[in-house]
Amino acid sequence: MMKSTKIAVIVVGVFLIFNGVANIVDDSRVLTYDITSILAGIGFVLVSKK
Repeated sequence: MMKSTKIAVIVVGVFLIFNGVANIVDDSRVLTYDITSILAGIGFVLVSKK
């Protein structure tokens, strides 16, 4: 994977994780969308490490 692509994938993953955590903090509820966002972010970060 090219370096610029790897950085872009990491940034997207971090934004997804942040989005999920921020939604949980904002609503004080854990919704399916929040969990999906966090898990997708973790997946993006793991893929970029490969």
